[in-house]
Amino acid sequence: MRPMSNDIIKGQQIYLRPITAQDTELVVQWRNSASVVENFIYRKPISAKEHMEWFENKVLKGLVHQFIICRREDGMPLGSVYLQNFEEEHSKAEEGIFLGGEQAHGKGIGTEAAKLMLDYAFGELGLHKVSARVLAYNKASIRMHEKAGYVQEAYFRQELFLNGKYEDLIFLGAINQVA
Repeated sequence: MRPMSNDIIKGQQIYLRPITAQDTELVVQWRNSASVVENFIYRKPISAKEHMEWFENKVLKGLVHQFIICRREDGMPLGSVYLQNFEEEHSKAEEGIFLGGEQAHGKGIGTEAAKLMLDYAFGELGLHKVSARVLAYNKASIRMHEKAGYVQEAYFRQELFLNGKYEDLIFLGAINQVA
């Protein structure tokens, strides 16, 4: 996979900038917050050391393309969006996104970030497909992905054992219509 772009990706109300080592404290805070953990498949708390290992071993090596979502008017960081699990042979990757605070919810920020990431995946990277896995009870994330251009492709019943019970998982996908 080719290295991540160092360019800023500009949208209407947000922009995406490449993640840096200086974002560690903020990302760890977001990832360990209850509002993110309850909707994340990987729920183990992460430390700054673990995040830096992720950054050095995945992001810096181009295995993960991760961006910080920033409010355009003042540059305030609001969350993160990334592509991972690249499969070059099949020209596809998996998207992940999390918003860090309530100030980012319900304003279309997640939808815009997901759209910008699809533009990056299809335009810059030339991917054919981007997928996302979402817990079935996370209706807001499902709607956000659908508004961004994803469609539901599969519903996996009792797929994951989280917090003492089995949860359903929805698989969504977006296809590059230009390629």
